Amino acid sequence: MTILLTGLILAFLLGYTTKSLLSPARLAARIEKAASHIHKDVKVSFGSAHVSLSNGILPRFAVIISNVRMESSQTCWAAPVMEIDELRLPLSFLNLIQGRAPVRVVEANSVTLTLRDDFKDCDPTDPEQIPASRPRPAVTLSPSEQSQKYRNDVRGISVRTLKITSAKHPQYSTELMNFAVKVKSFEPKVIEVTAKTHLMKDSQVGDYLSHANLYLQYKESPEAAVQAHFFGNWREGHYSVIANYTLGDQLLAVETDLKHIPLSQILAILQKYQLASRDLNGRQVWMSSKARMAGPVDEIRTLPLEIRDLRLEGDLGEMHVEKINIGSLEPLKYEPIQVDVKKLDIEKLLVLLNRTKQTSILGHLGSFTGSAEIVSDQKMRMSGEHAGLEFVFSNKGQRELQVIESMVGDIALDQDQWSFQIKRVEPRGGVFVGDLSLRADRDFKAVAVKTHIDELQLALPVQKLMTNGGEIGLMSLDGDLRFGEGKVQSLKGLLRLNSMNVEGVALGKTRASFDWSKGEVLLNAQVQSMKVSPNSPTAEVLRPVTLNSWWHDGVLNLSGLTGQLGAKSAKDFSWKGFQAQASKTGKLSTEGSWNEEARLKGHVQVKDGKIQRRWQIQGTRELPQFVEEKARR
Repeated sequence: MTILLTGLILAFLLGYTTKSLLSPARLAARIEKAASHIHKDVKVSFGSAHVSLSNGILPRFAVIISNVRMESSQTCWAAPVMEIDELRLPLSFLNLIQGRAPVRVVEANSVTLTLRDDFKDCDPTDPEQIPASRPRPAVTLSPSEQSQKYRNDVRGISVRTLKITSAKHPQYSTELMNFAVKVKSFEPKVIEVTAKTHLMKDSQVGDYLSHANLYLQYKESPEAAVQAHFFGNWREGHYSVIANYTLGDQLLAVETDLKHIPLSQILAILQKYQLASRDLNGRQVWMSSKARMAGPVDEIRTLPLEIRDLRLEGDLGEMHVEKINIGSLEPLKYEPIQVDVKKLDIEKLLVLLNRTKQTSILGHLGSFTGSAEIVSDQKMRMSGEHAGLEFVFSNKGQRELQVIESMVGDIALDQDQWSFQIKRVEPRGGVFVGDLSLRADRDFKAVAVKTHIDELQLALPVQKLMTNGGEIGLMSLDGDLRFGEGKVQSLKGLLRLNSMNVEGVALGKTRASFDWSKGEVLLNAQVQSMKVSPNSPTAEVLRPVTLNSWWHDGVLNLSGLTGQLGAKSAKDFSWKGFQAQASKTGKLSTEGSWNEEARLKGHVQVKDGKIQRRWQIQGTRELPQFVEEKARR
């Protein structure tokens, strides 16, 4: 009975003593005292503290501190504020028994670190750098006293989520998960930091968040240095960034390795920090490259950067650069860049540059294979083969494409002006002998084309479309074409044609000079011969205003045809001074026009010996009428 009573009394005294020692009030007082020893410039506050004897269903002895706030007004540290929703300090009875520090690990749930100012270089021992408004701490210790009296044995810190933000630069916010700090050695000091994060968690990157891994190691010997390794997956690709930073010299060395990274994502980040033009659009393009940079960290924007084995591939085609030497990022300076190009889609290139094709004269812009030299964003040169360019021909609501199988030449961009020099052209189903040059602004809104062609023949389907089922013989052409905003502005040149058959009208050798300016085209034609078949639409028009003696077996033969055609549009057309020889003594002449309402006016006159007849042209373009003025024999 005595033993039982003694046991109950001891249990009561032990429990009461433990409760008294670990009461929230006493625990809070001890934590407040310990907090005052952290640093003379750090102010610590918390909501509550208590001892937990379990972690879920498992036994665990730990101090739980909630709503912790640590702040400092020191601009040397960017005036930080750290807020922790719950801080756990697991206690080890074994360490207590062995006389060692009971806390070896610090655990936190959610931590937010806010930098209220920019980092400033300052001497922490300078009294002028200590904020005057800050109240003096309850306990002040010299560095030697701190290291001797308050050195602890904490070897690890783990945080479930850590968010770091800058009040002045909110765009640089970072969120880390499973953040952990491990002390590998105290003498010399070696500390490792690991974490996981989402790569650039930002609306500009998109909703797809790629996981990244972070590894940091701080070594105090042989010199204070930090090594960082940042790696992971970014959408379809993966990347690795390795950095080494020496604290004494403040030197930074960085190496990167990117493989198949979406260019649109890289551009979004570069554009966010104003390192790339917002006009660029990298959809459906992937990039791979390696790069390295080294130098003082405070000169990072002006340090030289070396990029190796750069590849762009995707719908755009493929571009490869063996090496790029960038003198500085701000201002951007680099040595001329040599690029190997394979099947570069010109339309996709315009999409990358955020440009659109403005003209309906061209269909697909084709692809380019060759080499390029980029001197600056305003000056570049390319030499190689352009394949698949399409020219659009239309007539009466129908379209045909003249595809250029291959063009060999040079392309250059100089101060927002493109220039193309074509040395060889192979049109599909046609013939081209000559040369062609083209100049255009950066957006292809204003285009000028000059041609000197000795032999030209279009594909048969294009010939049939433009002649309503006929054919166009071999041509030669000297021309100067200018158009803007997709519309022809001027057209000058000389066309020579061996033969042409248009809707039952066969033309012999033809020479035509043309001039299109101020919205009107003028064409001066000389046709060696013209043969009108009996079933052609032209025969129906000419039969009432020609002499029967000129027709042989239903065919009208004219020679020495000359005259001028003028047109402002298909609805405004005129012909002047047209005349032709119909026989040894016969002659046909005519002038006239139709207006926007398709109303005809003009006259036709024939002479053959003593015969002279003249008709007034009336009616409409679709239903012409001829009213004879006077008949002579």
